[in-house]
Amino acid sequence: MRVKAFHLALGSISAPPSAPTLWGHLAWWVRYTQGERALLEWLEAFRHDPPFLISSAFPTGYLPRPLLPQVRIDDTAKRKSLKSIRYLSFATFARVIREGEQALLESPELKEKKAPKVTLATQTRVGINRTTGTAQEGILFTDRVYWLGDQEKKQTWTVYVQIRQPADYLEQALREIGTFGYGGKASVGLGRFEVVDTQEMDLPEAPSPTHYVTLSPTLPKGEGYWALETYWGRLGGHYAQAETPFKRPYLRAKEGSVFREQPTAGLLDVTPEPAPEGGVKIWEYLYAFPLGVRV
Repeated sequence: MRVKAFHLALGSISAPPSAPTLWGHLAWWVRYTQGERALLEWLEAFRHDPPFLISSAFPTGYLPRPLLPQVRIDDTAKRKSLKSIRYLSFATFARVIREGEQALLESPELKEKKAPKVTLATQTRVGINRTTGTAQEGILFTDRVYWLGDQEKKQTWTVYVQIRQPADYLEQALREIGTFGYGGKASVGLGRFEVVDTQEMDLPEAPSPTHYVTLSPTLPKGEGYWALETYWGRLGGHYAQAETPFKRPYLRAKEGSVFREQPTAGLLDVTPEPAPEGGVKIWEYLYAFPLGVRV
């Protein structure tokens, strides 16, 4: 699949960047830079024929491990090491989608433990007295944050976009979103990133595929091999201060899930009750980003 890659230098964030949240930030960027009418036209295009498909972010040079039938391994330590692999290099991914998990047994990710890691850590903040502007005694907060870089801080992350119609605004939009911060707790400095490079490239796909692996969360449907999660999202933009700031929860298949039929999910209505504004609908981006797999 021919795509445009956006390489990102990430700081500490509250969750790894996912396609639905990135798309939500893009929607608010359209709203704040071009107005409400432009946003409604942008949403209408996505409801019927999406101008582009966007993936979640992955370590540059790596893709999510496809959830394929597991290979039998008797050695307990080796089985645990294999189970812990989350990302595959392009070369290993290309073999796995053609040959199955058997190809992982000879991969650098297993034999040399070269797969990148995502570290979950804690970060402590102090409360600020709004009157004096100084630290408030006895007020400490501890947040969970993800550290997505390596020790040398050279590891970048990449978002892939399959562009179907001209979308020259994407790079500028992502740069500005990165300046203000992605996802939760952006107001306290989390979620900032920088677009450090872009690239036209091809993602690996299996010839004559029998199944499809998705690089973005989507709705589970039909047969396949899925990892499911219940998603409780928050509203963004100025709706974050609404009476009910949470979207309607739903069940979705994670990145790496494999489907027999090419997934066809689109936008999902997740408007809470009450809606943040009369006549407003809240949409969640759940288009799959499918790559062909042979099972």
